[in-house]
Amino acid sequence: MFKVLLVDDEPNVRMGIKMMIPWESIGCEVIGEAEDGDDGLSKIMIMRPDIVIADIKMPGKTGIEMTEAAKALGFKGKVIILSGYSDFSYAKTAIALGVENFILKPVDEDELTEAIKTAGDKIRNEREKSFRQEIGSEYLNEQRIKGLFAGDETCIAEAAAEGGYVSCCAAVAGFDEQSGSADCTAAVRKFFGNMKNVDIISLDIGGVLGLLFRNWDYQAVKEALSGLNDALMGKAFIACGTSADTPWDISRSYSEAKNLYANKFIFRHCGVVTPDMMKKEHTESSIDFASQIYAYIEINDTEKLSKTLDMFMESMQTLDNTPEKAKISCITLLMDIRSRIVRSASDKKPETLITDEFVSHIGELQSLRDIIEEMRKCLIGVSDACFSKTTKSNMERVVRYIRANYNRELRLEMLAGIFGYNSAYLGKVFHQYTGENFNNYLDEIRITEAKRLLSEEDYKVYEVAEMVGYTNINYFHNKFKKYVGVSPLSYKKSFGKDE
Repeated sequence: MFKVLLVDDEPNVRMGIKMMIPWESIGCEVIGEAEDGDDGLSKIMIMRPDIVIADIKMPGKTGIEMTEAAKALGFKGKVIILSGYSDFSYAKTAIALGVENFILKPVDEDELTEAIKTAGDKIRNEREKSFRQEIGSEYLNEQRIKGLFAGDETCIAEAAAEGGYVSCCAAVAGFDEQSGSADCTAAVRKFFGNMKNVDIISLDIGGVLGLLFRNWDYQAVKEALSGLNDALMGKAFIACGTSADTPWDISRSYSEAKNLYANKFIFRHCGVVTPDMMKKEHTESSIDFASQIYAYIEINDTEKLSKTLDMFMESMQTLDNTPEKAKISCITLLMDIRSRIVRSASDKKPETLITDEFVSHIGELQSLRDIIEEMRKCLIGVSDACFSKTTKSNMERVVRYIRANYNRELRLEMLAGIFGYNSAYLGKVFHQYTGENFNNYLDEIRITEAKRLLSEEDYKVYEVAEMVGYTNINYFHNKFKKYVGVSPLSYKKSFGKDE
C-alpha cells in the first residue's frame, strides 16, 4: 500500500478527497492530514509518505514552497498539486520541481484517481528498477568475491585496480542442521549490517556463508566473529583464515578457513577456530591418558577425570586429524580403560561397565565434542557405580587409621581386611590417593615421629624404635639413616642429648 498525505487548509476539502477516492482498490491509504504548508512539511519529513496531495494556496508556505523545501531535504515521494488557479506560471514551477500532476479545482474524482494511480505506478517502477540494480550490483560483487576466493586472476586484477583490498581476512560460517539456515543467514547479515567493509556471500544451497573482511585488523576480525558466535548462541561453526595483505593473498586466507571448516568434526566445540589455535600435525603425546583417567575413576575424582578428558580432546585438535582417526582414538581409550577396570576391580559390578553398545554409539556421533561429552557421562557413571563416592572418604579413613596406629604392627593385608578390599587393589588405590606406596608412607610417618622423640625427649634409641613400631633395632637404624642421612644416635647428639 502506498502511503498518502493530504495537505489543505480547508477541512472540507480534505474530507471530500478522503471520501471520493477508492483508496484501497488503488493500493493506497491515507496516513495523515496537514492544515497548511508548514505543517505539511513537518509531517512529510516525519511520516515519509509516498504521495502528497497538496493545495497550492495555503497560509504560511504554499504547496509549491512546501514541495521545494521537502525536495531540498531529500524527500523522494510524488506530489500532486491542487489549484484554483490556471495560471501557467504555477504549472511551470510545479513541473520544474518534479510535481507529478497539476489539477485544477473543483477536483474531478476520476482525474485525481487516475493521477494517484499514475503516481503509484511510477513509484512501483522506480522501486523495481532500483531493486534490479541493487540485485545486479550484489550479484556482480558476489561473483567477484567468489573469484577472489578461488584465486581468479581477472577478479584479482580488478580488485587491485579498484583498491581497498588490503588487510583482508576470509571466513566460512555454517550452522547446525536443526537451527534453520535461512534464519541464521539473516542473523549474520543483520549482525554485520552496520559494520563497514564486510562482504557476505552464499557458498552453497546448505546455507554456508563466506565472509570477506576488508581493511580490518586481524584481531578485530576474530573478536567480531566471536561476537557473532555469541549472538547465534553457539548454533554456528565459524572458521577463519589468517590476514591477507593483498588481493593475491585472499585465496590463501579462504583456503585456510575452508580447510578448517571441512574439519568441523574435530573443531566444532571451539565455536570460532583459526589456524593459530591449532597444532600443525599430530604428535604422540607423552601423557598416558588411559592410566590417568583410570586412576581418577578408581578414586572417584570426577573433577580431575573431566579435566583429563578435556586434555585428551585438545591433543586431537590437529590439522591432520580426521573424524575416523578421532573416533578410533576415543574407542581405543575406552577399551583400554574397560580392560583395566575388569582386571583390577572385577568384584565391582562389571555389568555396569562400558558396554559394546556404548562403544558402537560413539562411532555414530557427529563431532569430537559430542563424543567426549558422552564419554564424560559414561566414565563418571562408571566411577560412581563401581567405586562409589565413598572411595575418597575410605582412603581418608585408611590414612587416619595408619597415623593413629603407626606404632603397632601394620601390614597392607591387615588394612585390606579391615576396610574390605583385596590387598592388591588397596595398594594401587592407596598409591593413587597419597602418591606413595604403603610401606614408604608408613616409614615416613614412623621416622618423622622418631625424629621428634629423639630431639625433644630423653628416650634411648632402642626405646624410640619400639615406640614408633620397629621391633628390630638394626632395621630401625637402617631406615632412619636412609631417610635422615645420619644414624639415630648422631641425630640425637646433634641436639645435645647423650645416650
